[in-house]
This record gives sequence, structure tokens and C-alpha cells, in this order.
Amino acid sequence: MKPKATTLKIPPRRVAADDCAINIGQVIQDGAITAPGTPHYIHVGEWVDVMPVLTVREVMNLSRLQRGADNADGLGESLSQLCQELARRLYAWNWTGLAGEELEQPHHRPDVLEGLSADELLWLVNATTDQETPAARGKGSAPSGNTSSAMARNL
Repeated sequence: MKPKATTLKIPPRRVAADDCAINIGQVIQDGAITAPGTPHYIHVGEWVDVMPVLTVREVMNLSRLQRGADNADGLGESLSQLCQELARRLYAWNWTGLAGEELEQPHHRPDVLEGLSADELLWLVNATTDQETPAARGKGSAPSGNTSSAMARNL
């Protein structure tokens, strides 16, 4: 299914998904990874087009998820809300599933995101909240004081 043609006020940023891994056999105890498992890079050669602007609601959901590491109550609801927010910012991708089938487009489809592994969802959160580097901006300017990407990395 192709995404609907939309005129965007800010062009989406294409993010290569080569480093997105599902870790098989990973062990997490008391919120810490005690055994990394074996990474399987399942999206090599694939990409995601994302609107590089976070909404306040998305930042709040990321914050709730961080606090959810200590309190499991409401974790599922926070993940669901995060999928809804991400689905607004993910415009297109060429991702395939574990059996190599083409996945449906994610734009306005939180149900598609809810079908991903936790590793894939975490990768999407990190990939879509990272800010451009000075080299990517091409002007040598300093990174902004935005703390949203730091929050996402701590999930």
C-alpha cells in the first residue's frame, strides 16, 4: 500500500535502518541488560521517512515510558500512545517483516507499529528523535539544547 500524496511543510528525513537489530537471547534483570543476546539486523538496505519534529505529546509519552521502567502500571497504554504519535510522524518506509513480506505503510497506522518487536519500536523512537549532526546540517553549527533524544535513548 502506497502512502497518500501529502504536501508537507517540512520535508521528511530519510533514516537508513541498517543498524536496527532484534536481539535474540537478550537477558534483562532489574532493568539492566545482563546478557546482550545475538543481534539480527533485519532491516539492512531499508529506510524510514520521518517528520523530524517531536510533538509535546510525544515527549510526554517518552517521559512516561521512562518512569514506567519503575512502575509497570499504565506501561501498555503509554506504549500504545507512543505508537499513535510515531504513526503521525512516520510517512513511509520500505520495511519488510521477519518472513520478508512487505509491511504496510506506517503513516496514521499505529496498529502497524504495535505489530513490531520491542527492539524495532525502540529503534524507531531513537532514530526519529535523534537530531541532525553539524556535518549533516553542513554549517558547522552546534547541536540544539533539545533533550528529547536523550530521553528516548534512556528508554
